[in-house]
Amino acid sequence: MHPSRSEDRGPNRPDPMEGETHAWVLDHSTSGSVLGITEGGVYLVRLRIPSEGTSLSPGDRVSISGVDAAAIVLGMTRHRDLSSGAQGELTEVISKIIVEKPEKTLSFYNKASNLTLKKHAFTLMPRIGDSKAMSMVELRGRQGWEALTGIDESCGIECANLMAERLTLEIADRHMTPRLLDLLFRV
Repeated sequence: MHPSRSEDRGPNRPDPMEGETHAWVLDHSTSGSVLGITEGGVYLVRLRIPSEGTSLSPGDRVSISGVDAAAIVLGMTRHRDLSSGAQGELTEVISKIIVEKPEKTLSFYNKASNLTLKKHAFTLMPRIGDSKAMSMVELRGRQGWEALTGIDESCGIECANLMAERLTLEIADRHMTPRLLDLLFRV
């Protein structure tokens, strides 16, 4: 369980929820709380909805900060503690987050380069092999892409879905490296 007070975190452990303003609903848990994922750092969280009669569905976006907060963050949770329904919704909801806030993902596709002499960062995405990665580098050119739809059209992929699939794998396996979650979303 995570400490609830910032003093318990120690001087070198910043609050991961700092700056988070919205979460997306994944599912309702058996304890009556709502399972969700934060928009900024893509953290799995448990939420309490204070309003009686409020009905939330998977994929709904709720405010978690400020006076108009529709949900209260109870704490963080782990992938293995998610219901099967929440695990099933995870990739789709992350894809929605990426489409809503494409800046970090677009930056990755525009700046990605070789990880080693023989491996390009594009190959971290599911179903992208070496030849497809080199083709994407050529299509990107010096200018890069201005929108996610430009990547999709020029490369024949669904870039938001590929990134969402990669992030879902990283959430499920904390030992996966390199971690795009930490490099792009949790900086």
